[in-house]
Amino acid sequence: MKNNISTFKALILFILISMQSIAQVQDVKLIQTEGAFTTEQLTLQPGEYQFEIANSGIDREVGFVLVPKGKYNADHHIKQAYVKSPVAKGTSSMTNIVSLTAGEYEYFCPLNPTPKYSLTVTDNIETIKLKQTPGRFETENLTLSEGNYLFEIENVGIDHEVGFVIVPKGKYEPQYHIKSAYVQSPVKEGNSSQTKVVSLASGEYEYFCPLNPTPKYSITVK
Repeated sequence: MKNNISTFKALILFILISMQSIAQVQDVKLIQTEGAFTTEQLTLQPGEYQFEIANSGIDREVGFVLVPKGKYNADHHIKQAYVKSPVAKGTSSMTNIVSLTAGEYEYFCPLNPTPKYSLTVTDNIETIKLKQTPGRFETENLTLSEGNYLFEIENVGIDHEVGFVIVPKGKYEPQYHIKSAYVQSPVKEGNSSQTKVVSLASGEYEYFCPLNPTPKYSITVK
């Protein structure tokens, strides 16, 4: 009986550790169109990632290559970042789990072919916490330095899901949304959700929530 209990406890512990490990792996979705990726640069924190590569409208199979910056020879390809199967038109494929440390990388597809795009991995990231209440953000304007940010959005007292949008000042159409600033999951009442890493250069921006909805607030980056 004691052996059965010990075995059961060990099994539960193994399941919990496995679930925690899976939860720590972040997914990054990248779409390829003819001759290009739609995401032209990435900034990530050090950690473990799986890249999901989608083929949108390319009538041949495509792939994915990730390398340390400037090292394009096959010997330097990060093999875990190869897709598990070639990506046919209208389908997607995952890479294996890729462990990324701080540094500069590039990604591209030699089968499309595409340009080489920048992927920066850094732990120099500041978290900005913003609370939404019905019809407004509590923080009405922001002044930031150039750099990398995570925005954490909290829903306080709103009985439906909310989100978060950052745009260059005055450009509100979806094509101008900074996609990395979308929350990673809709924010229910009493919960919070983070964006991906948002790299902000000097300039004027605005943030708002179209689901609340809120006014548009300014972000000045110096």
